[in-house]
Amino acid sequence: MKDDKTPAPLAYSPLDAARRLGVGRSTIYELIKSGDLEVSKLGQRTLIHADSCERVLEKHRVSPSRR
Repeated sequence: MKDDKTPAPLAYSPLDAARRLGVGRSTIYELIKSGDLEVSKLGQRTLIHADSCERVLEKHRVSPSRR
């Protein structure tokens, strides 16, 4: 169980972002390449901004009439 005092992550690795969004890593890299996901590089490490993951879900939301 997650501790309520643990802050939400600010960024995810590509693998963690894929798990969070329920997609594969290749989809994550496609979203990065298209500019849909914002990233930061720390050394060799690519980190995906957590709020960027939420925006991707909102951007690709399907209206009830299109389901």
